[in-house]
Amino acid sequence: MSRTDESLPSDAPSSASTARLLVVDAADESAFRPLNGVGGIPGPVDGHPQFPDMTPLWREAGVTVVRSFDWVSRLDTRNNPASLFPDWDAPVDDPASYNFAATDAWVEAVHAVGAEVMFTVASAIPSNKLPAQDVDVYGRVVEHIVRHYSQGWAGGPSKAIRIYEFGDQPDFGPLHFGGRPEEFYGMYRAFCEAVQRVDRSLTVGGPALALPLEAGAPYREGFLDFVSENELPLDFFSFLWFTDASRDPLDYRHVSAELRALLDRRGFTDTELTLSYWNYLGVPSSSAPAAEKGAFQAATAVYLQDTVIDHAFFFRADSGRDPHYGFVDPGGIGAADDGPDERSRALALAGRALRGRRLAVTGGDESGLACAAGREGDTVRVLVANYVAPDVALVERTEDRFTFRIPIGEQRIELGFDLPPQRPELASAGVTSARIDLRGIPWAGRTASVTRTSMAGAVDGPQDARVSDDGRIRLDLDLPPQSVILVELRVRDGVPGRHS
Repeated sequence: MSRTDESLPSDAPSSASTARLLVVDAADESAFRPLNGVGGIPGPVDGHPQFPDMTPLWREAGVTVVRSFDWVSRLDTRNNPASLFPDWDAPVDDPASYNFAATDAWVEAVHAVGAEVMFTVASAIPSNKLPAQDVDVYGRVVEHIVRHYSQGWAGGPSKAIRIYEFGDQPDFGPLHFGGRPEEFYGMYRAFCEAVQRVDRSLTVGGPALALPLEAGAPYREGFLDFVSENELPLDFFSFLWFTDASRDPLDYRHVSAELRALLDRRGFTDTELTLSYWNYLGVPSSSAPAAEKGAFQAATAVYLQDTVIDHAFFFRADSGRDPHYGFVDPGGIGAADDGPDERSRALALAGRALRGRRLAVTGGDESGLACAAGREGDTVRVLVANYVAPDVALVERTEDRFTFRIPIGEQRIELGFDLPPQRPELASAGVTSARIDLRGIPWAGRTASVTRTSMAGAVDGPQDARVSDDGRIRLDLDLPPQSVILVELRVRDGVPGRHS
């Protein structure tokens, strides 16, 4: 997989060759952006035994926040025994009217791994997409749910949830909201007022746009105008993006820049930008090898660090078994037997790397060769991803528009949306190996333990390596297409070590 090299020859590989020189400056530190959120179901609970336990992986990946939308117990707007409020004729103030058990268990599971919950309030899509029949009653129900999860009402969790999101893809044709935009706006007002009655310091936002580049749309500009005119809070503006049409990990830079500019123009300069879901593929009929997906995941995690996105959630960090749609979502991770695969390992490797203090890196490109480094205590980590876009993504488009069909039961829903411009730089530079030159390591003359872990599951090391007297270590890595490698260096002792 790799070797340690004490000398760096004068003919070091250039960015134009199949080898690449990656320089990490451990003396140049900055902060990582807090983008290590996920969406997914934590694991099995009473009544829902079919979901595998994802919490060990989430703990390894250092997941910081989990979006709740895909959990079973949503707040449906019609009577539904699985809803958080099953019967809309029941007394709103009675704890017995609520169905908290499964959601409480998942909240506790998330908190147990050290992560927060972003609680999403939305109906039981796809079985029901209708607006609230009585917005005032709806608001009172939301208030009691928030009191349960933020103040412990009706035996709520001991640790408060602080982040609440309203809506999920209301602009996604007829699939996610079956009412008029004005009805959605009214529900958002009721949601905000309910949360503020509980605690005005809680964080609120929405609407989780599915089609964020559709200018002048009711759930984009129209929603922002309503919020502004009614002086409602909007701590974060949320959206989703998948790259089925482009396979380009830098889509997120383009989309987020446009949304940031939109928010700023409309006076929402303090509103943060939340990427509620991201992944390689989101259309159920899309497919790609697990290694290709994993390499994209890791490369995108690196590229997201240099966007204007404030918070991000990888979707979906579970098996993909969907309790609402009845299929296995292509965004899921892990093998068919729920064991690890390239996608789950990519999540873990990226999560381990992008923590602590960020270190400056040069030598990567915008064609899928992505590199990030971090220092956490006495450990330095370097993550290298070699994502290669498939040929289908490199064919010149006739237009920057994507149309597709969603199969829901017997329905075939035709949809389309605008895309970022196609980038010729997406074509891979053909890199197959890399030389990592780590400089400014604060352990000059000491012994470091070096371990290399690949997305394929191979582990090389630990091996001892000596940090030079000027604080440098050099490593060579093989980087075949669709590969990810995490290099971890830990200082071992204060005695100059042997080179291996």
